[in-house]
Amino acid sequence: MVSPVEHIKEKLSIVDVVSSYVKLEKAGSNFRARCPFHNEKSPSFFVSPVRGSYHCFGCSRGGDIFSFVEEIEGIDFSGALKILAEKAGVQLGGNSNFKERNERTVLFQILEEATLYYEKVLAERKDIEKYLLDRGLTKETIKNFRVGYAPDAWSALYTQLHTKRFSDADIEKAGLLISGTKGFYDRFRSRIMFPIADSQGRVVAFSGRIFPVPENSATPVAKYVNSPETVLYNKSEILFGYDKAKRAMMKENRAVLVEGQMDLLMAHQAGTAETVASSGTALTAQHLKLISRFTDVVILAFDSDNAGFQAAKRGAALALSAGMDVTIAALPKGLDPADAIKKDISIWKNALLEKKHIISYILALLQEKTPDVRALSREVSKEVLPLVAALESKIDQAYFVREIADKLRVAEEVVREELTAWTKRNTAEQAKYTTPQKEFVQPEVKKTMAETIKNSLLGIILWQEKASPPSLDIPQAIKRFEKVAGVDFKKVTDEISVSARENFILQAEMSFTDSKKLSAEVSELLLNLEKEILEEKLSDSMVKLKQAEASNNIEESTRFLKECQELSKRIHEIKSSRFS
Repeated sequence: MVSPVEHIKEKLSIVDVVSSYVKLEKAGSNFRARCPFHNEKSPSFFVSPVRGSYHCFGCSRGGDIFSFVEEIEGIDFSGALKILAEKAGVQLGGNSNFKERNERTVLFQILEEATLYYEKVLAERKDIEKYLLDRGLTKETIKNFRVGYAPDAWSALYTQLHTKRFSDADIEKAGLLISGTKGFYDRFRSRIMFPIADSQGRVVAFSGRIFPVPENSATPVAKYVNSPETVLYNKSEILFGYDKAKRAMMKENRAVLVEGQMDLLMAHQAGTAETVASSGTALTAQHLKLISRFTDVVILAFDSDNAGFQAAKRGAALALSAGMDVTIAALPKGLDPADAIKKDISIWKNALLEKKHIISYILALLQEKTPDVRALSREVSKEVLPLVAALESKIDQAYFVREIADKLRVAEEVVREELTAWTKRNTAEQAKYTTPQKEFVQPEVKKTMAETIKNSLLGIILWQEKASPPSLDIPQAIKRFEKVAGVDFKKVTDEISVSARENFILQAEMSFTDSKKLSAEVSELLLNLEKEILEEKLSDSMVKLKQAEASNNIEESTRFLKECQELSKRIHEIKSSRFS
């Protein structure tokens, strides 16, 4: 009988699973990407469809579809099994140990039941539906984003969830209850409910917009109330709409970033499915890391008011320091994205089409507001230099130094000096943007060049042993390897772990793609290996020769001198053979 794990692996390829989180590029018979587990500029993360595995040569993470989902979702094997079983359409047996109701499972169930309840209430409230339709949403959008309504009652959801036999403690852990002096009551009341989902589309939290706005209220009522942080929900790590936008971000190679729920819903409805929202929270490095799995291009489309401008600046500094291309879609004054789309969709589309780099945009804005050149200089130093300092590329920095110099009518050198002075003055502030987040990186074990070459040869032979047909005379390659390395091939490979073996093979596949040249490359590697081993021996013999000479041991001195001469001669022969 096929196990659930094997059944899932038959249904899902490693490429299908990984590409739903990371933008993959073809690399011969494999795929590559920038690693989603650590910060890097060049792709060192490889996926092998043939073996159903992945490996990062930067941080040494690797495994199959299950370990990938465990790692990227921050869950255990049981959670990964459930996600992948659902994706593959595989039913987990009733007697399976994986059906246990652990804490996360229960919280997901509670939030799903709450979403269904809020959707049901909205379906019965035509006045709320009319309000949403009047705001520009369609019924299809309301349904797709599972918008609901929390009634004006203290314990409506609480009562509903109790009928499903969920405990008070678990409902509170899900962020849906508040404990008062008279017991528990619903956190969300009289609010339009927007479910917030994780990257897999599972509801983890809510944002509730007050409706209707109470009249003559004795105390101010918050326009929006959001779920508190829970086991499932960390606001600095989740972007609203990310689960629906990630495919479009990959396809369009850009992410449009807005602030609010209505902005996002209207943007998706307008065909900009690559839109995500920060939901009123500050943009974080974790948010940008989510986006960078699929694209390095970010378009900020915040409100045109001062608060929107400040939010754009904060987000831009982080994104620029991460090496992203950051532009801004400028909307007419008084309009947020939702308003602009409702008024005329062409306003939105033109704003995206005519986007400007964030630094150029702010420079133009400051110049418009501050005609006095000296006052403009102070504003540029305050508002623009932090963004230029955050740029990772020195070429980009030079470009904007030139643009600033033109605007201020000063020499470029003056701007460079001011930029250097600003950076020195604000080292601690700049570190907020430029210091990378702490990542797990496998402790590096320093290898000699001989060990590195030996591993490459092992990888090639192990790879070719599985190839059909091989591009190498394997018995001959093993014989030559054993002679040069002075080891038993079978004994060495028997001691290599399964994961290390896979890594050696994958690295060989990546590095030696031309099968016609493989024999020649193996010969070159063997020569290099012999040279490295001989040079290590020569270094050791020279140390012993000096010790023998220092102790006036003529016999030992003669022996080590002869040994050094023979080693030097063979090393010279190897070096010369490359030019013959």
